[in-house]
Amino acid sequence: MTPQSDLDSSSSEEFYQAIHHAEQTFRKMESYLKQQQLCDVILIVGNRKIPAHRLVLSSVSDYFAAMFTSDVYKLFVIGGRDGLKTLNTVECYNPKTKTWTVLPPMSTHRHGLGVTVLEGPIYAVGGHDGWSYLNTVERWDPQSQQWTFVASMSIARSTVGVAALNGK
Repeated sequence: MTPQSDLDSSSSEEFYQAIHHAEQTFRKMESYLKQQQLCDVILIVGNRKIPAHRLVLSSVSDYFAAMFTSDVYKLFVIGGRDGLKTLNTVECYNPKTKTWTVLPPMSTHRHGLGVTVLEGPIYAVGGHDGWSYLNTVERWDPQSQQWTFVASMSIARSTVGVAALNGK
């Protein structure tokens, strides 16, 4: 290790720099990867399975960071149709436990709705109730386990795309 003076010349603090530390770290991580040691996730691309390190993927990709630091172990199925009628049902699948949980239903039956998660709550947007297009929006609060209506859209719509990005 080589001592380095702090960039601020008025400070008496020093820090040490290990010149080859990063290179050695990456070499060791590559060795772990090649030997499939400490791999905690498998990426599947087409028919190819690629062992990987969650920490490494998260450090180089905002996409993977969001995936691995959020609650990715739940799949929500909201509304839709059962063939003849429009549904207001909500179910949650946990792939870790391979179980489905029935959640409180939405107030409105909807198919063709848009769904997104914004900082925890789930939003069900628009859709069709079997008779007409909807401009209503419902919000599911995971803490209270309740659906509530929020401000309606100015135009009724169905088969709508909805996205939340960076908390907006």
